[in-house]
Amino acid sequence: MMENQPAYGQEDEIDLVALTFTLLRKYRQILAAALACAIIFGAAAGAHTAWGGAVSQDAQKAYESELAEYNRKKESYEAAKQQYSLDIANNEKSQRDTEYAIQKAQEYAENSVWNNLDPYNVWVAQADLYVTTNYQIQPGMAYQNPDRTDSVLSAYASLLSNSSTLSEVAQQFNMQERYLRELVTISSDPDTHLLAITVMSSSEQTSSNILTALLEQVNAMNANITASVGSHTISVIAQSSYSTVSTDLRDAQTENSQNLLSLQTQIDQLQQSRTGLDSNFEDTTKEWESTEEPVLQSTRISSAVLKFGLIGLLAGIVLVCGVGTVQFLVQGKVYSGKELRDTCRLPLLGTLASGKTRQSKQLDAALDRMEHRPDGSTDAEMIRLMAATIASRAPEAKHILITGDLPADQLTALAAALQDTGALRAQVVTAAESILTCAATVPQVTSADAIVLAADCTCSHYTAVNDQNEQIQRLGKNILGCIVFE
Repeated sequence: MMENQPAYGQEDEIDLVALTFTLLRKYRQILAAALACAIIFGAAAGAHTAWGGAVSQDAQKAYESELAEYNRKKESYEAAKQQYSLDIANNEKSQRDTEYAIQKAQEYAENSVWNNLDPYNVWVAQADLYVTTNYQIQPGMAYQNPDRTDSVLSAYASLLSNSSTLSEVAQQFNMQERYLRELVTISSDPDTHLLAITVMSSSEQTSSNILTALLEQVNAMNANITASVGSHTISVIAQSSYSTVSTDLRDAQTENSQNLLSLQTQIDQLQQSRTGLDSNFEDTTKEWESTEEPVLQSTRISSAVLKFGLIGLLAGIVLVCGVGTVQFLVQGKVYSGKELRDTCRLPLLGTLASGKTRQSKQLDAALDRMEHRPDGSTDAEMIRLMAATIASRAPEAKHILITGDLPADQLTALAAALQDTGALRAQVVTAAESILTCAATVPQVTSADAIVLAADCTCSHYTAVNDQNEQIQRLGKNILGCIVFE
């Protein structure tokens, strides 16, 4: 196909960008239609809703009943919300307390020597000490000196059970005082004046060493008790070491294990309870959110007006955009110089600002700038550029004809502007109306050496441009190029 051969039988393509800008330029019509439809739809909805007239007495009673039920559900929801917050706080506190108890129970189970003893093989080291103050009753004396033997015995038992004493011994065996206290038993008998020290451990050597350390403490506190309580003598009368079975230890270990399992079960139950609380409150919240507040007829009118007013607003926008789209597709007006070149396959010499574009202001001018349409400020330079292009493409042409479906005065002004340029001053540039509507144009076409077709986006159509091109070709001429007023 030659460059300026009419483009027939080709598929039409919709330029979505051009369509978008075409619809944007109808913003005045869109706003007017949207407002008008919103008013019409809103008024119709209000009239239809209010058709029943004033609120009847039965409707008023029904409304009051529904409102009372709504308020009851609201109060119930608020109470459930407060109870949920309280239950969650209690549940979280119980979980923290239980987790702390589990932590301490696990720590005890891991570090307690007594809890980790084999109850069927417990080594026991025991020492019996006898305390005497050599007290004697004075015969015939009404006043007797006090017997301080029981006090001395109690002092030994108290000091041996004292935290500072046990801590000092525990440090020697790299254990905490509280775990040593479980292994040591201090007992005293005021009747026999015996002090018994019993130590349990996992081995004979360990229990004997702990017992020895405690006996050293007995010797160390002797002088202090003598000075504080009274003179006395303490001596070991029996010391033994043996292995035994402790059912009490077995029962205590079993109880500790069951207690830890009970705590773990408790934390699981608390977590399940928390999940249940969340699920129940979520259901309560959904039920409340689905509850609608009852309204009187007057309120319904306002809601209907607002709802259908918005629908009318959207309908007005859609209506204008739909009509504008149909017009864009059906009318087939020249949209721009680039579109004319691509649609009609004609060379484009250049574009000039149309009268409508020159008058554009504010939003219209902004849309023109976004599309890069000429605003008239560069028309003079564009005229010179087009004239130079015509001269270079047809250097031997003496008579150049400007034709198209534009008003005669617009064509004449364009021809005069091209004639005044330095590039075409030596040639003859004339103007003629469209060959489709003016018979006088035919001889001018046949006599012209070069033909330039002019189009205006405000009035020219692609079909008219193609028809003019076809008529000119039938006369044995070709169009040198197009000038488009955008």
